[in-house]
Amino acid sequence: MSLSQPLSTSHLAPPGATSSHLPPSYTPDDAPTVSHQLTASHASTAVSRTSFSDEDPASTTLRSSMETSDSSTRGKAKLTARVHFFLVFSALCVSSFLSALDLTTVSTALPTIVADLQNDAIKFGKHRHNATMPIAPPSGSSGGGSGSGGEGGTYIWIGAAYTIAGMSILPMTGGLCEIWGRKAILITSLLFFLFGSVVCGASHSLEMMIVGRALQGIGDGGIISLAEIVVADLVSLSERGTYEGILGVVWAGASAIGPPIGGVFSRKDKWRWLFWLNIPITVVAIMMISCFMNMKTPQTDVRSKVKSMDWTGNALLILATCGLGLSLTWGGAKYSWISVPVLVPLVVSILLFVAFFYLELFKLKNPTVPRALLSNRTAVSAHLTSFAHGVITMAIIYVIPTYFQAVKLSSTIMSGWMVLPFSCTVAFTAIGFAISIEVMQRYVPHNHLGWLFTLLGVPLLLLLGVNSHAATWVLVQIPIAIGCGILFVAPQFPVLASVAVEMASKALALQLFFASFGQTLGIMLAEAVFQSSVHKAIKSETIQRLAANGSLPFNIEDISSPYSMHFGALRHLTPEASFAVRSVYNSALRHVWILLIPFAVVGWGLCFLMREIEMHDEVDERFAADVLTQDEYDGRNGDREKGLLVQSPVAKPLGAAVLDTPAIEAEDKSLWTTNPTPAKEEDDSMLEPSSSMQLLQLPTVGDHGHHHHPNS
Repeated sequence: MSLSQPLSTSHLAPPGATSSHLPPSYTPDDAPTVSHQLTASHASTAVSRTSFSDEDPASTTLRSSMETSDSSTRGKAKLTARVHFFLVFSALCVSSFLSALDLTTVSTALPTIVADLQNDAIKFGKHRHNATMPIAPPSGSSGGGSGSGGEGGTYIWIGAAYTIAGMSILPMTGGLCEIWGRKAILITSLLFFLFGSVVCGASHSLEMMIVGRALQGIGDGGIISLAEIVVADLVSLSERGTYEGILGVVWAGASAIGPPIGGVFSRKDKWRWLFWLNIPITVVAIMMISCFMNMKTPQTDVRSKVKSMDWTGNALLILATCGLGLSLTWGGAKYSWISVPVLVPLVVSILLFVAFFYLELFKLKNPTVPRALLSNRTAVSAHLTSFAHGVITMAIIYVIPTYFQAVKLSSTIMSGWMVLPFSCTVAFTAIGFAISIEVMQRYVPHNHLGWLFTLLGVPLLLLLGVNSHAATWVLVQIPIAIGCGILFVAPQFPVLASVAVEMASKALALQLFFASFGQTLGIMLAEAVFQSSVHKAIKSETIQRLAANGSLPFNIEDISSPYSMHFGALRHLTPEASFAVRSVYNSALRHVWILLIPFAVVGWGLCFLMREIEMHDEVDERFAADVLTQDEYDGRNGDREKGLLVQSPVAKPLGAAVLDTPAIEAEDKSLWTTNPTPAKEEDDSMLEPSSSMQLLQLPTVGDHGHHHHPNS
């Protein structure tokens, strides 16, 4: 059939109808001329609305039926779309919650875990050392404590394996999900986390626990990265504030409630539930992602995918990250910071990082970190502020429970309640200011405000003392919590606004790497400064005198190690001894707060390098969910990100005609419509045909390529 000829009545009749069934006012001469538009991205075709006489009751009835059916189908599609979108988003939130929670719960229960695993090793005849050896070597002890590599030094890797593995995998997740697809990498990450939880829960040795934690860490890196990337694929940057706020709340909330939950399970044989509980929740998340996340996947063969991977860059990155993590883990805990075992991996990792960035920016054809990601000051400053924010936030989350347990003599569970002013403020601030960015369409003022609150809040922590009133430690947490809450979401917007949407996944992965690197460094620095300060303070005349007269019924060296010192023992000391020891801990914490001030100053200074770039209202069409209907496709900034998750409606609206796929391909795969406006050409080379039959749908008034959010 020639496109210059009018459609015959048989092509416009409802399925099963003949020309004799059409209204008498309709003649072939009334059939409109059909123009075609070449758009490979549309999965369905549309037919022009027939022209019926308004005076004919039969035509009016048929037209009304057609409009009602079309409206009903579209309404059901949108409803299903929204349900699918929020189910997928809920699964992402649950996954992010588990990964963040696992980091803080295990750190709290670590003394119990190590002691229990050592007892299991003795039971099975695998313990190579004396059963009465301390759980952790005192910081600064001669010879590095158990530097020989016994169990006393192995405990360090239970926490370090998780953070180092996650940090190593983060930057490459952006490239991996572009090659293999979002869904495949996300499910793979969840499976790593699941298997790691099984191994940890079944562990009967420190070595087995370390392997399980490394598997969990690999999964964690993929989960937190893919959660952000998938949201970026479904929601444009200009509308992403609310969703980023929710993800920020989830991460901050999990980090805050982790210590008290770890305290609840930090009893013999109870700690395994920290890992067992992950299993059913992770399985549910995998099922939800598998069923409801319907996104495009690159249509290339496995060999091409393997060849396109950045093997050189990824290998350098993993080695550099592991070397850096090794140095930060051993420094101050197992060896001195200026010892050969610490300095050698540190120097080697720095050289590997230099080689990595040189190859990525100037040599490799398909780099993990494209040059465009670091070619403008806005993106670079945002990455560095993410790093500084990670240092400050994780140091506070890690250390402030120690203040309540060691200085205020609260239980592990009670200390969790005492940090609620911090955790609740972070959560509400994160979502509130994320929405504010979306409404104002500006991000520079929010970054400045976040760092100003941080710069004010860190010095206020110095007001915390041994005899601080409850009102003091409650109010002191508020300013720093506001700053941390804003900065949980604000740096991402300048990172993404300064790059093309096609680079969003790699940009997000790099930003999360900087944040994760900062978080790891923050924990290590806080612990090192705390232990070093305590170790120096116990040499004071007061502490030595109390130890000499028997007022301290425990090894004085144990005071300097949070893994071997149970703070509950301080409640049984004499008032003089209790005050002296608590003053030692409070003084050490003051050194940690002072350490964080330069990071706050540098973070605020970096904000002055940011430029206000318009936030785009597009998503990466290469990986957006499958486009199945004209209505969902045209709703670019409205229902499109939710509607894309809908399956094609089975019911055909009245007045539609079905054409075979070969017939459409014979006409250059055109979209038939009476709309003379050319459709925007899209690069959808990876979109597969959704069906062997294409449906000619009635066009909707207003569907002419204009994309407006319904709430704008």
